[in-house]
Amino acid sequence: MHTETLSRLAYGINQAVDATSVGRSLLYEEIKAGKLKTFKIGTRTLIAADDLNAWLSSYQTGAS
Repeated sequence: MHTETLSRLAYGINQAVDATSVGRSLLYEEIKAGKLKTFKIGTRTLIAADDLNAWLSSYQTGAS
């Protein structure tokens, strides 16, 4: 992971896809299901870094 990625406060959808290596469709499904929080600034949909990390962590719990 790049230092730039670690210091981000928020991610656009495409940036979140790159940072997580998860498909765009899955991100949108998770957003629609209410599992991943987003917010808008102007027309941009953003995901707070803390929310993205929490969402990823939710998949790590219970994993070996």
